[in-house]
Amino acid sequence: MLDPARALCRRLDIEDPRFIEIESKRKVRDGDAEGLREHLFHLKGVRHVREAVFFDQYLDTPDLALLRKGASLRLRYKGDGTFVYLQYKGPGFLQDGLLWRSEFSSDRLARVVREESPHDVVHFADVSIPDILARHADPAMAGAMERHLGNRTLERIRRGVILALYRKDKFKVKLGRSAFLEPSLDRIFAFHIVPDGLHPLSTFWEYENEIKSKDEDILEKLSRTEALLAFDRRLSKRFRLRPERLDKYRRCASCFLKLQG
Repeated sequence: MLDPARALCRRLDIEDPRFIEIESKRKVRDGDAEGLREHLFHLKGVRHVREAVFFDQYLDTPDLALLRKGASLRLRYKGDGTFVYLQYKGPGFLQDGLLWRSEFSSDRLARVVREESPHDVVHFADVSIPDILARHADPAMAGAMERHLGNRTLERIRRGVILALYRKDKFKVKLGRSAFLEPSLDRIFAFHIVPDGLHPLSTFWEYENEIKSKDEDILEKLSRTEALLAFDRRLSKRFRLRPERLDKYRRCASCFLKLQG
Protein backbone atom coordinates (compact mmCIF):
# COMPACT_ATOMS: atom_id res chain seq x y z
CA MET A 1 0.00 0.00 0.00
CA LEU A 2 1.27 3.46 -0.86
CA ASP A 3 1.93 5.89 1.98
CA PRO A 4 -0.32 9.00 1.98
CA ALA A 5 2.32 11.31 0.49
CA ARG A 6 3.13 8.98 -2.41
CA ALA A 7 -0.55 8.31 -3.04
CA LEU A 8 -1.28 12.03 -3.27
CA CYS A 9 1.67 12.63 -5.57
CA ARG A 10 0.49 9.85 -7.85
CA ARG A 11 -3.07 11.18 -7.93
CA LEU A 12 -1.88 14.75 -8.67
CA ASP A 13 0.80 13.51 -11.08
CA ILE A 14 3.70 15.28 -9.37
CA GLU A 15 6.95 14.00 -7.91
CA ASP A 16 7.49 16.07 -4.76
CA PRO A 17 4.89 16.27 -1.94
CA ARG A 18 6.23 19.69 -0.88
CA PHE A 19 4.19 21.18 -3.72
CA ILE A 20 0.82 19.82 -2.55
CA GLU A 21 -1.69 22.51 -1.60
CA ILE A 22 -4.57 21.74 0.78
CA GLU A 23 -7.17 24.47 1.07
CA SER A 24 -10.82 25.32 1.44
CA LYS A 25 -12.75 28.00 -0.43
CA ARG A 26 -16.02 29.63 0.54
CA LYS A 27 -18.27 32.25 -0.96
CA VAL A 28 -18.77 35.40 1.10
CA ARG A 29 -21.86 37.57 0.69
CA ASP A 30 -21.22 41.30 0.25
CA GLY A 31 -23.13 42.13 3.40
CA ASP A 32 -21.08 39.72 5.52
CA ALA A 33 -17.57 40.57 4.31
CA GLU A 34 -16.70 43.41 6.67
CA GLY A 35 -18.23 41.59 9.63
CA LEU A 36 -16.17 38.50 8.85
CA ARG A 37 -13.05 40.63 8.52
CA GLU A 38 -13.59 42.28 11.91
CA HIS A 39 -14.39 38.92 13.49
CA LEU A 40 -11.08 37.46 12.27
CA PHE A 41 -9.20 40.50 13.57
CA HIS A 42 -10.54 39.95 17.08
CA LEU A 43 -10.78 36.15 17.18
CA LYS A 44 -8.59 34.58 19.87
CA GLY A 45 -5.60 32.72 18.49
CA VAL A 46 -5.80 34.44 15.11
CA ARG A 47 -3.10 36.92 14.09
CA HIS A 48 -3.45 39.35 11.21
CA VAL A 49 -0.33 39.00 9.06
CA ARG A 50 -0.79 41.71 6.46
CA GLU A 51 -3.05 43.38 3.96
CA ALA A 52 -1.83 43.21 0.37
CA VAL A 53 -2.95 44.60 -2.97
CA PHE A 54 -1.74 42.95 -6.17
CA PHE A 55 -2.97 41.68 -9.50
CA ASP A 56 -2.79 38.53 -11.59
CA GLN A 57 -2.98 37.96 -15.31
CA TYR A 58 -4.23 34.48 -16.15
CA LEU A 59 -2.52 32.90 -19.14
CA ASP A 60 -3.95 30.31 -21.50
CA THR A 61 -3.98 29.10 -25.09
CA PRO A 62 -6.45 30.55 -27.63
CA ASP A 63 -8.71 27.49 -27.18
CA LEU A 64 -8.47 27.65 -23.34
CA ALA A 65 -6.66 24.34 -22.98
CA LEU A 66 -5.64 25.03 -19.35
CA LEU A 67 -9.16 26.01 -18.34
CA ARG A 68 -10.54 22.81 -19.88
CA LYS A 69 -7.93 20.67 -18.09
CA GLY A 70 -8.63 22.21 -14.67
CA ALA A 71 -5.23 23.92 -14.43
CA SER A 72 -4.34 27.59 -14.10
CA LEU A 73 -1.27 29.65 -14.92
CA ARG A 74 -0.86 33.24 -13.87
CA LEU A 75 1.62 36.05 -13.81
CA ARG A 76 1.45 37.68 -10.40
CA TYR A 77 2.47 41.31 -10.13
CA LYS A 78 3.38 42.56 -6.66
CA GLY A 79 4.67 45.80 -5.17
CA ASP A 80 4.74 48.49 -7.82
CA GLY A 81 4.13 45.89 -10.50
CA THR A 82 7.79 45.20 -11.22
CA PHE A 83 8.02 42.12 -8.98
CA VAL A 84 6.58 39.46 -11.27
CA TYR A 85 6.59 35.69 -11.01
CA LEU A 86 4.82 32.79 -12.68
CA GLN A 87 2.51 30.58 -10.63
CA TYR A 88 1.05 27.27 -11.78
CA LYS A 89 -1.72 25.23 -10.16
CA GLY A 90 -2.29 21.78 -11.57
CA PRO A 91 -5.56 19.85 -11.94
CA GLY A 92 -6.86 18.82 -8.53
CA PHE A 93 -9.81 17.24 -6.81
CA LEU A 94 -12.37 18.07 -4.14
CA GLN A 95 -12.71 15.71 -1.19
CA ASP A 96 -14.37 16.18 2.20
CA GLY A 97 -14.76 19.92 1.64
CA LEU A 98 -11.10 20.46 0.75
CA LEU A 99 -9.42 21.24 -2.56
CA TRP A 100 -6.26 19.23 -3.19
CA ARG A 101 -3.93 20.33 -5.98
CA SER A 102 -0.32 21.08 -6.83
CA GLU A 103 1.07 24.60 -6.64
CA PHE A 104 4.37 25.89 -8.04
CA SER A 105 5.97 29.34 -8.28
CA SER A 106 8.93 30.51 -10.35
CA ASP A 107 11.70 32.85 -9.33
CA ARG A 108 11.29 36.54 -10.03
CA LEU A 109 11.01 37.13 -13.78
CA ALA A 110 13.28 39.66 -15.41
CA ARG A 111 12.34 39.36 -19.08
CA VAL A 112 8.56 39.75 -19.06
CA VAL A 113 7.59 43.01 -20.75
CA ARG A 114 4.62 45.04 -19.50
CA GLU A 115 2.94 47.10 -22.15
CA GLU A 116 1.46 50.54 -21.60
CA SER A 117 -1.48 49.96 -23.93
CA PRO A 118 -4.81 49.42 -22.14
CA HIS A 119 -5.64 46.21 -23.99
CA ASP A 120 -2.63 44.05 -23.16
CA VAL A 121 -0.74 43.84 -19.87
CA VAL A 122 2.03 41.53 -20.99
CA HIS A 123 3.42 40.09 -24.17
CA PHE A 124 6.02 37.43 -24.91
CA ALA A 125 7.91 39.02 -27.77
CA ASP A 126 11.30 37.80 -26.56
CA VAL A 127 10.35 35.01 -24.19
CA SER A 128 8.04 31.98 -24.07
CA ILE A 129 6.60 29.85 -21.29
CA PRO A 130 9.12 27.01 -21.96
CA ASP A 131 11.88 29.64 -21.84
CA ILE A 132 10.63 30.99 -18.50
CA LEU A 133 10.46 27.47 -17.09
CA ALA A 134 13.99 26.68 -18.24
CA ARG A 135 15.45 29.87 -16.79
CA HIS A 136 13.40 30.64 -13.70
CA ALA A 137 11.53 27.54 -12.48
CA ASP A 138 12.35 24.58 -10.31
CA PRO A 139 12.63 21.39 -12.42
CA ALA A 140 9.69 20.02 -10.43
CA MET A 141 7.49 22.85 -11.75
CA ALA A 142 8.61 22.40 -15.35
CA GLY A 143 8.18 18.63 -15.12
CA ALA A 144 4.67 18.85 -13.69
CA MET A 145 3.54 21.32 -16.35
CA GLU A 146 4.98 19.17 -19.14
CA ARG A 147 3.17 16.08 -17.83
CA HIS A 148 -0.14 17.84 -17.15
CA LEU A 149 -0.30 20.00 -20.27
CA GLY A 150 2.22 18.72 -22.83
CA ASN A 151 4.94 20.70 -24.57
CA ARG A 152 2.76 21.66 -27.54
CA THR A 153 0.25 23.32 -25.22
CA LEU A 154 3.01 25.14 -23.31
CA GLU A 155 4.36 26.56 -26.56
CA ARG A 156 0.90 27.89 -27.50
CA ILE A 157 0.50 30.00 -24.34
CA ARG A 158 1.25 33.52 -25.54
CA ARG A 159 -0.90 35.98 -23.54
CA GLY A 160 -3.85 36.21 -21.19
CA VAL A 161 -7.23 37.88 -21.37
CA ILE A 162 -8.30 37.64 -17.72
CA LEU A 163 -7.00 40.20 -15.24
CA ALA A 164 -7.82 39.93 -11.52
CA LEU A 165 -7.09 42.63 -8.95
CA TYR A 166 -7.00 41.59 -5.29
CA ARG A 167 -7.24 43.10 -1.88
CA LYS A 168 -6.22 40.35 0.50
CA ASP A 169 -6.27 40.23 4.29
CA LYS A 170 -4.11 37.33 5.43
CA PHE A 171 -4.26 35.79 8.90
CA LYS A 172 -2.36 33.03 10.73
CA VAL A 173 -3.43 30.39 13.24
CA LYS A 174 -0.62 28.35 14.82
CA LEU A 175 -1.09 24.58 15.09
CA GLY A 176 1.65 23.10 17.21
CA ARG A 177 5.31 22.93 16.28
CA SER A 178 5.43 23.79 12.57
CA ALA A 179 1.97 23.67 11.02
CA PHE A 180 -0.42 26.59 10.82
CA LEU A 181 -3.61 27.69 9.12
CA GLU A 182 -3.56 30.64 6.78
CA PRO A 183 -7.12 31.96 6.45
CA SER A 184 -7.60 34.96 4.18
CA LEU A 185 -10.39 37.21 2.99
CA ASP A 186 -10.10 38.35 -0.61
CA ARG A 187 -11.89 41.05 -2.56
CA ILE A 188 -11.53 40.26 -6.27
CA PHE A 189 -12.17 42.50 -9.27
CA ALA A 190 -12.00 40.52 -12.51
CA PHE A 191 -11.71 42.01 -15.99
CA HIS A 192 -11.62 40.75 -19.56
CA ILE A 193 -8.88 42.43 -21.59
CA VAL A 194 -10.39 43.57 -24.91
CA PRO A 195 -8.96 45.79 -27.70
CA ASP A 196 -10.59 48.96 -26.39
CA GLY A 197 -9.74 48.46 -22.73
CA LEU A 198 -10.86 46.41 -19.73
CA HIS A 199 -14.35 44.94 -19.62
CA PRO A 200 -15.56 44.17 -16.05
CA LEU A 201 -16.41 40.49 -15.61
CA SER A 202 -17.12 40.07 -11.92
CA THR A 203 -16.57 41.45 -8.45
CA PHE A 204 -16.79 39.11 -5.48
CA TRP A 205 -15.52 38.26 -2.02
CA GLU A 206 -13.90 34.93 -1.25
CA TYR A 207 -12.71 33.28 1.94
CA GLU A 208 -9.82 30.84 1.72
CA ASN A 209 -8.07 28.73 4.31
CA GLU A 210 -4.92 26.74 3.71
CA ILE A 211 -2.83 24.35 5.79
CA LYS A 212 0.84 25.26 5.73
CA SER A 213 3.99 23.97 7.38
CA LYS A 214 7.32 25.72 7.92
CA ASP A 215 9.20 22.81 6.37
CA GLU A 216 6.43 21.85 3.90
CA ASP A 217 5.98 18.51 5.68
CA ILE A 218 3.00 16.90 3.94
CA LEU A 219 2.38 14.44 6.77
CA GLU A 220 2.19 17.33 9.22
CA LYS A 221 -0.29 19.04 6.91
CA LEU A 222 -2.40 15.90 6.59
CA SER A 223 -2.61 15.60 10.36
CA ARG A 224 -4.21 19.08 10.55
CA THR A 225 -7.06 18.79 8.04
CA GLU A 226 -9.67 18.38 10.78
CA ALA A 227 -8.40 21.55 12.48
CA LEU A 228 -8.96 23.48 9.26
CA LEU A 229 -12.43 22.03 8.77
CA ALA A 230 -13.40 22.76 12.39
CA PHE A 231 -12.17 26.36 12.11
CA ASP A 232 -14.19 26.86 8.93
CA ARG A 233 -17.31 25.26 10.37
CA ARG A 234 -17.40 27.82 13.17
CA LEU A 235 -17.04 30.71 10.74
CA SER A 236 -19.54 29.25 8.30
CA LYS A 237 -22.16 28.84 11.00
CA ARG A 238 -21.80 32.46 12.08
CA PHE A 239 -21.55 34.04 8.61
CA ARG A 240 -23.34 31.47 6.42
CA LEU A 241 -20.33 30.87 4.21
CA ARG A 242 -21.10 28.50 1.34
CA PRO A 243 -18.54 26.10 -0.16
CA GLU A 244 -17.00 27.28 -3.42
CA ARG A 245 -16.17 24.51 -5.88
CA LEU A 246 -14.43 26.72 -8.45
CA ASP A 247 -11.01 28.30 -8.17
CA LYS A 248 -10.62 31.97 -9.11
CA TYR A 249 -9.69 31.30 -12.73
CA ARG A 250 -12.66 28.99 -13.25
CA ARG A 251 -14.99 31.43 -11.50
CA CYS A 252 -13.81 34.32 -13.71
CA ALA A 253 -13.47 32.49 -17.03
CA SER A 254 -16.06 29.69 -17.11
CA CYS A 255 -18.37 31.93 -19.16
CA PHE A 256 -15.92 31.68 -22.06
CA LEU A 257 -16.36 27.91 -22.26
CA LYS A 258 -20.13 28.43 -22.48
CA LEU A 259 -19.66 30.99 -25.24
CA GLN A 260 -17.48 28.55 -27.19
CA GLY A 261 -19.94 25.73 -26.67
